[in-house]
Amino acid sequence: MQDSEANKAKSKELIEIAKFHFVHNEYRKALEFYEKALKLDPQNPQILYNMGIAYESLNDLRNAKQCYEAALKLAPDFEQAKERLSKIIGTAETG
Repeated sequence: MQDSEANKAKSKELIEIAKFHFVHNEYRKALEFYEKALKLDPQNPQILYNMGIAYESLNDLRNAKQCYEAALKLAPDFEQAKERLSKIIGTAETG
């Protein structure tokens, strides 16, 4: 139990670093930190969602879609992930 809590705390720190990079348009750097956070807290759908947004910002819709789908597997009622995913699917169908 202690290790799990420590991992989640470290994951939160990594997420904050990732957000910093994201707001400075350093999407690849943000993804590096999100990936590290996800390894520590693999059941966190918010990390996957944030990764999806970063991939979208890089115009990598395939990876963004995979992240949103993975987030929805963990949290089927995650409305923001559903909206982003449907937007990508709509873009792929019309684009």
